[in-house]
Amino acid sequence: MRARLGIGKSRLLAELLEAAQTSEVPMRTLVAVCPPFRRPHTLGALVDAIRQSLDRIAGLGLSPLAGSLRPLFPEWAADLPAAPEPAEDATAVRHRLFGVLCELLDAMGISVLAVEDAHCADEASLEFLLFLCARRTRRISVVVTYRPEDLPEDSVVRRLFSPVAPSTTRLRIALGPLDVAATAGLVSSMLAGEQVSEEFAEFVHRGTDGIPLAVEESIRRMGDRADLARRDGAWVRREIEDIDVPPTIRDAVMERFRRTSSPARTLLEAAAGRCHVSRG
Repeated sequence: MRARLGIGKSRLLAELLEAAQTSEVPMRTLVAVCPPFRRPHTLGALVDAIRQSLDRIAGLGLSPLAGSLRPLFPEWAADLPAAPEPAEDATAVRHRLFGVLCELLDAMGISVLAVEDAHCADEASLEFLLFLCARRTRRISVVVTYRPEDLPEDSVVRRLFSPVAPSTTRLRIALGPLDVAATAGLVSSMLAGEQVSEEFAEFVHRGTDGIPLAVEESIRRMGDRADLARRDGAWVRREIEDIDVPPTIRDAVMERFRRTSSPARTLLEAAAGRCHVSRG
């Protein structure tokens, strides 16, 4: 599931997971959220998700190879088997660890694994997803969300787009911004379901590009500043020419700006009229 910042992939994922948990045959889900660290921890998001979902590991009936989990879960060392004999090389160590992690997810009864913001994930976590999807034994549904604009060209995420096993099925969802009608619907939902004038909906859409997060934050800010008014049974804007950018949106844009290359920042500043670009 791919979408730009603020489009709503987290909300759609939450709806999907709720449907899975409340279905006729409830499915156990696990959500691993990848924070935007400069240097993400190896398997950090997955380990944190397991730790938060599981009180203790004793009684799961794991194989002796589960001793490989000791470095990841030192707090459970007393309940884990002894560390296995050292593997031949680093790739063998990784293969063994991936296998044990799959065993642990199976023992936990996980049916759906969601990895949110995979563009921030470490390479080992993404390689594990490939390993998990390629299994021919018990299947776990995997949901991956990411921002395409922040995904490196050589990211392992792109390999998930191709079939990794003959029986694997895939669904790619690309979320886009709202149109004017959908923007009006979102604004109306924030105003107790009351009608929104067409002119007001077009004004909000023009000022937010139809990005749901920007719409929500802008309406809240307009409400705080008393820029909203009811007229002839519908919500309208007062005499304002532009939408004031909410702090949350400004912070998100500036965070992305700081992560761009120096030439890109210079170009963006020039486009904003903040500096002069020499042609020399």
